[in-house]
Amino acid sequence: MTHTGSLRAPLALLALLALAACASIVRRLPESVRLAPIWRQHAEAHARSPVVYPPQRITLQFNHRMHLQLPNVTCVSCHTTASQSRRVEDRLLPTEAQCMPCHAIDRAQPQRVATPSARCESCHTVSTVAGATHVQPTEIPTARLRFSHQIHTQNGVRCEDCHSAVRGNTLATRLDLPSMQQCVSCHQSRGLRDQCATCHLTAPDGVLLTQFAEGFLAPPPSMGALHHDADFWFTHRQTAAINGQQCLTCHRERECVDCHDGRMRDRRNHPNDYLTLHATEARMASDRCTSCHRAQSFCEQCHARAGVTMSAAPAARGTQRFHPPTVIWSGPAVGPAHHASEARRSGASCVSCHNERDCVSCHATRAMGGAGSNPHPPGFIAQCGALLRASASGCRNCHGDMDALLRQCTM
Repeated sequence: MTHTGSLRAPLALLALLALAACASIVRRLPESVRLAPIWRQHAEAHARSPVVYPPQRITLQFNHRMHLQLPNVTCVSCHTTASQSRRVEDRLLPTEAQCMPCHAIDRAQPQRVATPSARCESCHTVSTVAGATHVQPTEIPTARLRFSHQIHTQNGVRCEDCHSAVRGNTLATRLDLPSMQQCVSCHQSRGLRDQCATCHLTAPDGVLLTQFAEGFLAPPPSMGALHHDADFWFTHRQTAAINGQQCLTCHRERECVDCHDGRMRDRRNHPNDYLTLHATEARMASDRCTSCHRAQSFCEQCHARAGVTMSAAPAARGTQRFHPPTVIWSGPAVGPAHHASEARRSGASCVSCHNERDCVSCHATRAMGGAGSNPHPPGFIAQCGALLRASASGCRNCHGDMDALLRQCTM
């Protein structure tokens, strides 16, 4: 019982730290990622973007598979104006007049029995109010694209090249519209333009329109490093450095300046009171910090102003200790947590806060103004002559008289 009780407090502390770290990471994720269930994220990855093809309200009951199996019935039998359409805004659904050659539709007799069926509810969702039949409207918002059916038809593109699954479907929906991968693959195979602005809407200055009521237009997973996934907030620096010109397809330079001008701190990345939390997170995931900050400049300058580093002004220097207790960190017993071991393991971490004179203040000889603490391991004098002759610059920092030192090392 005593042993279990002694473990309870450390385990509780570790649990709290883990929860705090997870909460901090989740807070930085875009809202759409934080709120979307895993199943929804997976489904949307295989669906059509609601930003490009807004949600539809289709009240029709139509079987494409059955109609296309009829003799002499093709796509253009019903969509007669599609091959001449040059704008995505054109309404290409068949009208009632186009259906009447096959269906004996009579509005004066909506319940008329005929073969093929001519009743309203055979093709539409209807409601009856006070004996009157009302057809529910179909709403198909305009796709947010530039597209000409006429140009594609004139260049030998068949309907099923873009709407490949319609022949086997019943009702066609936005899921039967071509995906970006289909368009890009076809354009590239034919040696045609595949720039984003060829199909996507742009502002007067040529930058793509990305913000709509359904959300933001963002690169899909097929675009690799340009895909705005949950980690893109931290990795976009590398993407922008490698191919910044592609970023300018959708973003203006002022968007970068809004975050990187040093005046604004984005809450998605650093929540409130982050100053007191950043030390723990920096130890856990320093690679995330260095995606935006340079340790030797940003961190050291801030720590110097705050009095954390030894190079800070004496009046500003803090009294709290960052390193382990003195007996462990700089005592005579050199263990794995001793500063000598840490310096050998990762000297880059040390120089993010310390400069050379911090080391010399302890390890230089008394004649050089140091404390005379010997940093060399036992038996070092047997090899110091060769090291000194190879490069005396490191030795000179702590030893003043190089000639005397050389005589001592070669004895």
